[in-house]
Amino acid sequence: LAGITFTKPLTIDEYEEGQDVFVITTYSPSIYVVNFRTTALIESINSGFVQRDAENAKLQLKALSKALGFEVSDDFSVIRLGDEKKKQRGKKSKAEKSIEVISAEIQPTIVITEQTNVTTSEDLLVPETNEPKVDPEYQQTLDTLLQRVKESKTPAEVNAVYRYTRTWDDEQMKPILLATHKRLEELEKEKASANEPPSLMVQIQTAPDLTTLDALEIDVAARDPQIQPKLMGYVRKRRYELENPTPTQQESTPDYLLVDGF
Repeated sequence: LAGITFTKPLTIDEYEEGQDVFVITTYSPSIYVVNFRTTALIESINSGFVQRDAENAKLQLKALSKALGFEVSDDFSVIRLGDEKKKQRGKKSKAEKSIEVISAEIQPTIVITEQTNVTTSEDLLVPETNEPKVDPEYQQTLDTLLQRVKESKTPAEVNAVYRYTRTWDDEQMKPILLATHKRLEELEKEKASANEPPSLMVQIQTAPDLTTLDALEIDVAARDPQIQPKLMGYVRKRRYELENPTPTQQESTPDYLLVDGF
């Protein structure tokens, strides 16, 4: 594409749970490394924006920009998502080493002028300069956008927050990316749940005739053996109701029709 050669984007059939894949982002020249399945990742794969390695992801991004008449530099950021625990452990280890060094340097200069009750904390020995400084304006905007993502009802509303982050760097984008991926996955699950047909139990209980009930009984045979006896109990009860439609008979449905080993 545009004179640049890169491997064919990853397809959904090739994707394996847990593998590292490289997602191309077009709103800023960045590559995100993801090794967990999300709805947003699947959409990216189906759109052709996921590669198997960072080098081909960079080549594809450069080709897309060049095809549109733009040139991007080779200075891409490759950011791993969902690896915060390892980073926190590394930061803690680094802080512990700093504590040991600083303690060794400071202790020889300590002069006790008065004996009092002293409470010490190793955390206080870490220089304050190690703490990241957060821009108050950025933090306020981030909090607002995260709340908006949480309250979004459609994927379009979720993705709309990106228009306010065009000047943010990769580190600032991380919380938004994680929040949008999570919310898109939740919306997808809600949509799937709303579109699900009635459960087999409900279909059995509302079967309009014996022919429909016979077909549902076949479906019961394909279910988990542990749940089959309970479902067959509903089948027998509904069959009894359809074969004996009078109100008196419906009220006196024998209890044994609902029991099969339970």
